[in-house]
Amino acid sequence: MHPLPFPLEQEMKAALDAVYGQERVEEMFARIESISEEILQARPALLREEDLLRSSDWYKDEIVYMLYPDQFGVEKDCPGTFRELTGMLDYLFDLGVTTLYILPFMDSPMGDAGFDVRDPSEVRADLGGLAAFQAFAEEARKRGFKIKADLILNHFSDQHAWFQAALEGNREMMSRFLYRRDLPTHRKYTDPQRGVVVEYEEDGRVSSRRLIFPDISRDHYRPVRIGKEEYFFYHTFYPFQLDVDWENPEVLYYMLRLIGTWANRGIDIFRMDAIPYFIKEPGTDGENLPRTHRVVKLLSAFLQGVAPRSVIQAEACQWPTDILPYFGRERCVERENSPFVRTDEVQLAYNFPYMPALWASLLTGEKQHFWKAFYGTPTIPSSAAWSIFLRVHDELTLEMVDQDTRRLLYEHLLPLGGEFRKGLGVSGRMFDFLEQDPRRIEQAFALLLSLPGVPTFYYGDEIGAGNNWDWAKKAEAARKENLGVEVLSFFDSRDINRGPIPREAFLAAREKQIYQRVRHLIAIRKKHEGLRRGEIIEVASEMDNFLAYRRKWAEGELLIVHNLAARTAEFSLPSGKNPPSWIDLVSGEKIPFEKAILSLAPFRSVWLDRC
Repeated sequence: MHPLPFPLEQEMKAALDAVYGQERVEEMFARIESISEEILQARPALLREEDLLRSSDWYKDEIVYMLYPDQFGVEKDCPGTFRELTGMLDYLFDLGVTTLYILPFMDSPMGDAGFDVRDPSEVRADLGGLAAFQAFAEEARKRGFKIKADLILNHFSDQHAWFQAALEGNREMMSRFLYRRDLPTHRKYTDPQRGVVVEYEEDGRVSSRRLIFPDISRDHYRPVRIGKEEYFFYHTFYPFQLDVDWENPEVLYYMLRLIGTWANRGIDIFRMDAIPYFIKEPGTDGENLPRTHRVVKLLSAFLQGVAPRSVIQAEACQWPTDILPYFGRERCVERENSPFVRTDEVQLAYNFPYMPALWASLLTGEKQHFWKAFYGTPTIPSSAAWSIFLRVHDELTLEMVDQDTRRLLYEHLLPLGGEFRKGLGVSGRMFDFLEQDPRRIEQAFALLLSLPGVPTFYYGDEIGAGNNWDWAKKAEAARKENLGVEVLSFFDSRDINRGPIPREAFLAAREKQIYQRVRHLIAIRKKHEGLRRGEIIEVASEMDNFLAYRRKWAEGELLIVHNLAARTAEFSLPSGKNPPSWIDLVSGEKIPFEKAILSLAPFRSVWLDRC
């Protein structure tokens, strides 16, 4: 009996053919089947049951809370562990979020906040190790939480066992990374839209690659001496994060077993870091290549075969037209008489252009920035969903906007945060970006939670946590002391929107206005299907400061109005033969049908339902 349903088998064989060649398909698929059997035999009974019972698109109803396990709710000045994180579950349950996104917690030397993975099958010892994670995950599931985790499959730390063996001259391990015997001839320049670009002459072709960290690295190649020879290992990000070679089948087998192992440990959402860069071909920009999509199809089909309760989210800082193909094709797969409808690549993806568009509207008080991004976003498969957010652990990226909007945001936000990537981003927290004004922070959450998509919160934003320059300096000093590799700078401005926040700060904030309003908004969203799954329809207004729309679903509709201005303004409520009376779900205020004009205070948002 084949462990993988036939449709998934066919999808995987087609992808294997495209990436590795027809002559290797049967041999490689036999190996994949063996890994599948291994994962399925080890799968806990509870998860097997959820594979059959969980709805296909359960993730559409989630509210995601992202946190660093060693920084969230810490005791005094001590870094946190999964034990302390377990102690914060009551707080998170009270807030009302449903999925806990634990930022990188796999074994790492912590050169890049855990994204430099040393052993992806283990949990960092300073967090309590694997046993502590499993105890935390069990307690979280008892309270109804789902768990999201990073899968960092584009690169590994230079302390990974493969690279350490390569340094000893193990040729087979060297072949699991991208490397050359010589540094290609290259030139570097700045493109107004792409940022710093390096063009390499490779095999008679020109490879034009974005330099993601121009403040850190001169180019994409790190010189490494092995024995008496010098080699040049490719890295998309930091020089201590070496890119793996996905064209080596051993890399694929390793990654599949890794995904299956963590799925069996109960991970519900896998955020696949740096998806666009998996395959790099000479003569290309090394992003979003057709064979990268084939790799993603392999990973997705495997996961749907062994653990269909779990889904994949793409982390691709790209334009929506480039992200759209990562959803792939929607189809129905039947497993043990339990059909589910899923896309054949990822099921979730960050909508990166939404973030700067939302910020442009919030900062200028002009709605057109959001609507421009909205109407520029392509339709995605019905079972898929966008992940939407205002702030995360990274910078507020300015890549996915036109140059006028980039300039506008940069000038507004740089005095309130830190520069990142030479003008292509600004680091900082929501609290500082909105000038520490509780009204504006509450409106930002009211906007996020009333839009379609899966909202993601960043730890501390709900209590008004600010930029942490002291932590950024400590992180710089630690990097300088521990990395042991040449870089142009050890300072990373993104660290100002990271860092520890004490448990006491979260618990004390439960009595404060920002927390209470955010908690209230979450509760309303969870109650109303229209806010989670309804379509969005723009409501026209002659005034630029009113961002208004309907959220419509089978059983009704809500009218959402945001006054983005720092002044009181009047909004004309829709009229007709049978004008409705309204109730503002946020304030509880009732608005009789005779009232045609609604006066909104500065930065006030209303969610209106008929009554």
